[in-house]
Amino acid sequence: MRKIRRAAQFSRSDWRYLTIAILDLLAARIRLSAVAAEKILGGLRAPLSGSSRQQKADIDVERLSWAIAVAAQNVPWRSDCFIKTIAADRCLRRHHLQPDFYLGVAKDKQGVFAAHAWLRYGDFTVTGGKFDQYSKLIEPQDLGTADCQDDLLRGRAKT
Repeated sequence: MRKIRRAAQFSRSDWRYLTIAILDLLAARIRLSAVAAEKILGGLRAPLSGSSRQQKADIDVERLSWAIAVAAQNVPWRSDCFIKTIAADRCLRRHHLQPDFYLGVAKDKQGVFAAHAWLRYGDFTVTGGKFDQYSKLIEPQDLGTADCQDDLLRGRAKT
């Protein structure tokens, strides 16, 4: 009942962002089940085309971040950090914004590895929340380092 009361207070703009977030989360979920992870990772790291960068974006990145977080908690499918990152990336790129994708790992107290994905736009963390405890495996870098990270992802790490 509390969720219904709160949802009734959402503005038209809030509902617009939530609808976009739900659709992008669904598209990300379908894409992850249908496309190789290597291809998805390549897309998350790809730069925008020159013509895309020149257009002005008409999106509130903070509102998008809120909508993805809220929608991910309420959709009937699993929307973990990677799904949210794919969804946010898709939306930002559609609005001609170049986000920065990160993937990190950490060990918990039992020694079990955990992976985490997050997306930033400028200094703002769009998805992923707290990520300080993760060691970065993938981050925005120059092409030489990116090639080494690609090899690591494919299991062909150079030592």
